Amino acid sequence: MLFTFLLSLNVLAGEPDNFSARHEGKAPVVNAEINKVVNMVLDYALEDFSSAAKPSCDREKFLKFIEDDLDRNLPRIYRAMEVNVPIAGPRNHEDVPYRAGKPYTRLYFSPSYKVKVKDREFYVGLDKIDHFFSHGSLYWDIVGKDAQLPAAKVKKALEVGVMQEQATWGLQKTQVKSYADLCANYQGLHFWRDLFDGKPPIVACKNGRFVKNRQFDMADYFVPTMDETINCNSYASEEVFKAISDVTNKWGMKCPAVDNVCDEFKKQYKDFAPLLMHPLCLGTGTSQIEKASPMTTKDVMDTAQAAMSGGVGFLFFKYFGKGKYTGGVK
Repeated sequence: MLFTFLLSLNVLAGEPDNFSARHEGKAPVVNAEINKVVNMVLDYALEDFSSAAKPSCDREKFLKFIEDDLDRNLPRIYRAMEVNVPIAGPRNHEDVPYRAGKPYTRLYFSPSYKVKVKDREFYVGLDKIDHFFSHGSLYWDIVGKDAQLPAAKVKKALEVGVMQEQATWGLQKTQVKSYADLCANYQGLHFWRDLFDGKPPIVACKNGRFVKNRQFDMADYFVPTMDETINCNSYASEEVFKAISDVTNKWGMKCPAVDNVCDEFKKQYKDFAPLLMHPLCLGTGTSQIEKASPMTTKDVMDTAQAAMSGGVGFLFFKYFGKGKYTGGVK
């Protein structure tokens, strides 16, 4: 019972109000600030890893070492983001105009950030940082840390992500299925692949120890489909959807809020597109109401566990940690 309670308590993901952020449009672009935070985390972790024990280039030990910084549900990088990166749109749940219930309560609300990639400005929630690193790492485990990213294994990872959003990570608890979350997970998979196996890798072994080989740049990974005003949400009830659309309709804003982006990423994601993009974005459907799955958190994690190795309880500790400091953000 304690295990189930902890799972239910900890996996709740917040939802950003990207529509209000886009409507206001006043926030600065924060690529530089996000890059600074992530590179700081990696720099501190590499320094601490080298000084904490006999220097080595053991990948698994380093991945274990930075778990609490990047690879947790709600990782420590959250703290550095909240302090160092200017917010776009509402700063807390009380400023959200919808009053739509669960997605924007104190428990569920997540702030947004304005970013720019290839001359496109879009908005990502703080929750997407969690999805990018923590859930991206889960996908990396499911594909067996295979740098080739075999399509069949990637598809299994994406299916686990959909299960998460249909169940307690999404429709069951927040009443939101965020396709932008699914894209953040997928983009995060590529970060974890690139950490050691990128061309070039972010971290490399030199003289018997890991060093930063190149700087992290969010523009290499963040994409417009991580924006919930572009890659639309689905909702568990008409009540929530109506509360949001009543406000956004007054603003003359509908989802997708930007033209042509969906067609571009439909081509880019190819066969994976249905597992990453909302039917409105794909052009295959019109409804933003979806029924929640009856699956429990444990059901979803058991499914993910079956797709990888790690032993009993592996995912429990992967998501929630062991309560000890192991890396850069203190």
